[in-house]
Amino acid sequence: MSAIPSRKRAFFKYTSPDTTLAILRSKTFRYSSPLKFNDPFDFQSGLHFDFDLDSLHAKIVDRIEQLATANEDPIVDTDDPWGKLILLIREKYPTHGFPRDFWEHTAAAPFNYLIAEIRMTQQKYQEHWWKTLLPSIRVFCVSEERDNLLMWAHYTKDHTGVVFELRSLPEEDNPLSVAKPVVYADRPPPFFTESEWIDDILSLKRMNQHDLNKRYAYIKSHHWSYEREWRVWFPLASSPESPHFDCPIRPSELAGVYIGCRAEPKFVAEVVKLTQSAFPQAQIYRAHREETTYGLRYEKI
Repeated sequence: MSAIPSRKRAFFKYTSPDTTLAILRSKTFRYSSPLKFNDPFDFQSGLHFDFDLDSLHAKIVDRIEQLATANEDPIVDTDDPWGKLILLIREKYPTHGFPRDFWEHTAAAPFNYLIAEIRMTQQKYQEHWWKTLLPSIRVFCVSEERDNLLMWAHYTKDHTGVVFELRSLPEEDNPLSVAKPVVYADRPPPFFTESEWIDDILSLKRMNQHDLNKRYAYIKSHHWSYEREWRVWFPLASSPESPHFDCPIRPSELAGVYIGCRAEPKFVAEVVKLTQSAFPQAQIYRAHREETTYGLRYEKI
């Protein structure tokens, strides 16, 4: 994925003929619920543990020993019981060492309680995610590519629709100015990693629920990597009962309209008329198949 920030690039929205006309007539783009996405895993999988909870006991003892024997004092929360314990063990280490068997036995009961709390935390967050957060999220998806033949086939109804070229406008603070790229992965993100849990338990670094939300918003299966997607999302829709909301398009936001190579003449004429009326500054192009390559060329209308 390109590292170019959203404010320095154009984005492209692939649309079917019906959606194209609806956009040009309403002068809006639709932000949709992930529950309506064609990918049933997008936003809707994960929240699992990527490690064995039963091994966490030994891993935490390992981490405490590392902190007790480190060259530099660890930065812990001195008001937290675990933080106080780490500092005490570190203080006593030169004379008492680190009797691992003693600490594993002593901490067995607290760890069992801790694991139960972690499972409860996961369960509560899953319920909150599915019942409250996910139904209220609305997303607008764009691509950094204009010439992707798979996207033209899938989203413009076999090259009969349109690709809109959009500008990010940081000076106008439009939504696309804060768009972020999707990360493509082999597996869904976990409900925090083992190291994140250990750091939180030992008061080294607190877990951030907002970071978890962002992690889920910008990750998809690697099978979709050809889309080179960027997205803008809102976590709290004003009308959760509706699966979408429509966001006005600023006149300066629409830079170009690329009409598919298989578009019907009547549709082409209607797109040209609506674009020139609603977005006179936008350039209009017609796509044509190249003869010697699997590619498209565009002629300005």
